[in-house]
Amino acid sequence: MSDSIVIAYLGASKIEIGRSDLPCPQEITAWKTETIDKENEQELKKIFENYFQTYDYLKKEETHVLILEGIFISVAEKRIICGIILKELGCAYVSFIPRVLMYCLSCDVMNALVIDVGTNSTTCVPIFDLRPLQKYIRYSKRDKRRHLLDDTLSSCPYTPVFFKKEYDPKDYEDDEIPVINLAKYIVDSLPIDLRKPLRENIIVVNVEEKYKTAIKALFKQHMDESSIRLSNDYWRGASIYAQKILHAKEENVVGVGKDEFQNNLHIAPDWFDFYFRTGIK
Repeated sequence: MSDSIVIAYLGASKIEIGRSDLPCPQEITAWKTETIDKENEQELKKIFENYFQTYDYLKKEETHVLILEGIFISVAEKRIICGIILKELGCAYVSFIPRVLMYCLSCDVMNALVIDVGTNSTTCVPIFDLRPLQKYIRYSKRDKRRHLLDDTLSSCPYTPVFFKKEYDPKDYEDDEIPVINLAKYIVDSLPIDLRKPLRENIIVVNVEEKYKTAIKALFKQHMDESSIRLSNDYWRGASIYAQKILHAKEENVVGVGKDEFQNNLHIAPDWFDFYFRTGIK
């Protein structure tokens, strides 16, 4: 394991990169593509190349890159990322972790329902003991982009995204359910002993500062038993995790080294497979 870790947040609208021992990212780059594929592989490579050229005191051959991945990232996308970081740039190691867990670490909780309000969709991820409960993860096509661009809305533009007063499940496709209604559905679907700890810790992320008060009030009105936190701070959690894996054995980290990848270019570390197969916390 290398002695230097660089964190990379791969979002739907931006990529943020920086050293794990710093309080915030060093570089933030616009990224308009939701997925990573062969068409934008070179663009992604250039972003990482520019970072390492700017901060050339970092020795790539000794650097561990920690990728904060989206919850629905594909194995094909991970192979492309590994190829760029390990084969093209020559970094020592790359590892992956779902970025929703970083919000839990930042808020000092192990159990939560994390609602990530994205540009193109909203994901609801129940987490228990820092494990995403894969069976219960849901997403909604209700996103903030179309509503934030609507100047005719006089109140909080998130209201139509989050809640429908006259809600009837029969009127909606599974991926069009309003977010608060979806959150209630997920909590009610959980095993009984998990409902209370997750209902009491709801973390809503990626909401603009000026709308936070209205969103918190909306949740309190319709999920009055819940403790609502609004957070955009994933970096603190990522730094905590990075310091932990610096001292961990490689077999306890979901990642791959340069030599191992070059011997098998089809390797793509899968966090969910590793986590549930090994039971490591």
